[in-house]
Amino acid sequence: MPNVAGLAALTRAAAPQLGVFLACRAEELGITARQLADLRSAGVVERAYPRVYCFTAVAPSAEQRLRAALAWAGPAASAAARSAGALYALSDVHAPQPEIVVPASLRARHPEIIVHHARHRSALMLRTVRGIPTTGPEATLQALAHVLDPLAIEVACEDARRRRLTSVPALHRYLERFGARGRPGTTRLRALLTDLDPRWPSRSKLEVLTRRLLAVEGLTRFVREHPLIEGGQTFRYDFTFLRERVILETNGKRWHDDATDYQRDQHKWSIPARHGFRLVFATWSDVTEHPERFVAGLRAALTSIPLNRVAHPAPG
Repeated sequence: MPNVAGLAALTRAAAPQLGVFLACRAEELGITARQLADLRSAGVVERAYPRVYCFTAVAPSAEQRLRAALAWAGPAASAAARSAGALYALSDVHAPQPEIVVPASLRARHPEIIVHHARHRSALMLRTVRGIPTTGPEATLQALAHVLDPLAIEVACEDARRRRLTSVPALHRYLERFGARGRPGTTRLRALLTDLDPRWPSRSKLEVLTRRLLAVEGLTRFVREHPLIEGGQTFRYDFTFLRERVILETNGKRWHDDATDYQRDQHKWSIPARHGFRLVFATWSDVTEHPERFVAGLRAALTSIPLNRVAHPAPG
């Protein structure tokens, strides 16, 4: 077994990497290949990839596997695509396997790691996230546009916009500079940007689903986040059909988790009628389980007489 001092030093060195270390680092700290094998036999460490080990005392995780994959690939490797999206905590983005990018000159291959090869390092817009070299938000979203379905990439993109990791102008600039024809994800990301409101991102997955349903049904004459002012406060609404005087609000469970939020939104929802708008709600069940019924009700509201045009009877 290795000396206590060497093992303690290796433990400290591996701690910032969630227990991941290279065999060469163990040797530098005085732990021989035979001693490392003994540690493995004793269950103290386990081999993750060639020349890469993890301390078993650290709970396995996707981030630990990613750090191990990057250690295996070398210092030129970075987190990419789904792994990068998971590091940014983009909504509904998960990395069941480590996904990394390396220079095109490296022929790195491993059956348990998804390896991308980049010809131009500048296109990766690299930054550090949680101490890990990671492709920038724009490069990450382009890569995700190639591997995710249309709904998932829109949810991820809107989450990134909402958290100000990127913006529609920034994504357009990125594509103008790096969106070469044939580069995976370019066409899909460009198509998505034509559908998104350039200023107002969706605030939830339900809003994304609602927007997509309205687009499929041809109900696109709305504006996003239309403001109504009441008592010196400005309230914004998800989808407003100005000509028809109809406001469509997505109403998810998140609005009812907190009593203060509930009271604030009850006040918010009472305002449209005072401005001559009908208020229609879209719940998760409406949009995902009963879309035909929901759309029929919305169409009925859009074709009815606006509130500010209803004739009131003269006083008796």
